Amino acid sequence: MPTPATPTPAATRPTAHENLPLFALDADGQAQPTNEALPTPTHEDLLALDGPELTALLDSLTTAQRDQLAGPYPARWLYPPKPGDAPRGVTVCAGCGGGCAGLRLVLGVEADMVCIELKKDPTATSTAAGCTVIRQDIKTLDPRHPALRYTRRVMCTMPCIDWTRAGLGAGRNATNLEILLDAIDQVGAHMGNVWVDGTEVCTHDDPGHCDEDCYDHMIEPSGAPITELWALVDDMTAETAGLMLAPVIWILGLRSIGAPIESIVIEQSSALPEDVQQYIQTELRTAGCESVQWQDLNAADFGSASNRNRAIMSAHWYRHPGPVTVPGIRTNAALALGWPLDTRINTRGERKTSGGNVFALNRTITAVTGKIRGWYCQETGRRFTIPEVCALLGLPGDYPVTGSRTSQCQQLGDIFSPLVSAAVWGTLLGLPWLDMLRTYLAQIYPAVHGRPDPAAVLFNPDRHHPTQAVTEAEILRLFAQGDYPRFRIQTNQPAAH
Repeated sequence: MPTPATPTPAATRPTAHENLPLFALDADGQAQPTNEALPTPTHEDLLALDGPELTALLDSLTTAQRDQLAGPYPARWLYPPKPGDAPRGVTVCAGCGGGCAGLRLVLGVEADMVCIELKKDPTATSTAAGCTVIRQDIKTLDPRHPALRYTRRVMCTMPCIDWTRAGLGAGRNATNLEILLDAIDQVGAHMGNVWVDGTEVCTHDDPGHCDEDCYDHMIEPSGAPITELWALVDDMTAETAGLMLAPVIWILGLRSIGAPIESIVIEQSSALPEDVQQYIQTELRTAGCESVQWQDLNAADFGSASNRNRAIMSAHWYRHPGPVTVPGIRTNAALALGWPLDTRINTRGERKTSGGNVFALNRTITAVTGKIRGWYCQETGRRFTIPEVCALLGLPGDYPVTGSRTSQCQQLGDIFSPLVSAAVWGTLLGLPWLDMLRTYLAQIYPAVHGRPDPAAVLFNPDRHHPTQAVTEAEILRLFAQGDYPRFRIQTNQPAAH
């Protein structure tokens, strides 16, 4: 670009801004107004700046210009975070917000999350639950956006139907799998995530003559548009299986613009092929991620009243937090709901199938799916209410599920268990998540987990100053008034129920 006739007061204006009459910076990095019309800068212009210079440029724009540049993300995300701001995070294919509920409701973690979801009702549910939600096809959004450059957490919870028996395992078809794995490789190359060994013997006498080929280095990103990257899986006959390309596109894309990614969680069907898990893990390790691991985790082992076995990847860029410890906390569904212990649930009416159509509620029950909308008590014909379905999954009964009964049940059947989410995120963030999980379980399942010892000690939220021991009646009063979540209870309960 041509050099302006009059240099800016600050000698640090990047080349990308040499011919932009937007602002001038004085020695303190403050924006100086001009008399010229202020054109809207490009995304490349924003990515060329940081710190006070970026703030000065953004402050010089109108609200409409900032909204235009940030869209569809919050305009405030264009600005560098301030000390004390909650860490920014992105959830891809967020569904009805179960992953975020684990952070917020169980761990009490303050998070500035932007969730991306295509369907109307899950978008409404997660919005009502407190998320900032963008309703848009993930394939139309490019993570190399200046509003995302300060993202520290990534969570991916793509639909899983094509990996399961319900989807006939279409994603596991050899041709589909080959296309997906090749696409993961190619996206890595497009994002510059390929390590090249330099020449073993450098012939340059003058180090100033050396180029990148003299050293081990990463290749340059191609800058390919997002549509070209997603086109790599167009030939798959299993659409939701192709969405497993999303974690690679988003994590590597964010890293390519300098996003300080720290922690990553991926939730997927336990039927996800090991090859896909390994390919994703390889891309992250190549990019420099210190700790990447996959585990099969069942929500029933974390206190859920229903089973939900999932393949979970947890990764931390700088630390080795280790695998999630499975506590083996069990919840009896009948006790959790307050139903008679001898209740039997019919799932298929009068149809007879090899797997049966009736099960006992007096245990941790089978996995909840969207079909729970038709399940009923064999003796009375009573069906589950939506708050009861929430309870079976470890959610509070007032979780704001939106839409028709069919839609609500489908959203809940697809949810990332908030209990597992809390355990995974708690491990990554170094929190005492098991204690927090027990506190939460005592709140939502008081009949099973909410029976503290009468001599229990209540702690105020900073967990350091014990209050006076209280009676069992006082503890029950706190439960009844809904005040219990403000306290931590140290109990003598066994590790499993």
